[in-house]
Amino acid sequence: MMVSVKDKEPDVEIAHVRDGYPTLASWTSRDLDNETLIFRKFNRLAARNILHLQGHLVALEREIDVLDEEARFGDDGEAKQSSRRWETLMEHAKDVSRPEKKRVDKLDELNQKLREYCKPKC
Repeated sequence: MMVSVKDKEPDVEIAHVRDGYPTLASWTSRDLDNETLIFRKFNRLAARNILHLQGHLVALEREIDVLDEEARFGDDGEAKQSSRRWETLMEHAKDVSRPEKKRVDKLDELNQKLREYCKPKC
């Protein structure tokens, strides 16, 4: 089959030449059967990333457990109460000199890391 000169002309839209990723994305999105939507999953890299996230989560778990144990078995009655009552924990965490501040910061870090870990994977 002979390819015409017209077929070799770049895709032009309002005096802009369209080629590369924009044109490819436009073409693949118009495929009704989605047969052209073949993408690499990067399984090895995704697995490695998940393993690093798990390692970070394990380290955070250990750090939070240590902070909880220090509050539980320490002499500070307010720190013990902070382990039992969220409002007390939040109130004491406002004071940067209190151990609750570090606990809340670690819990915030845990929250962010868990969101990253639990989001849909590739």
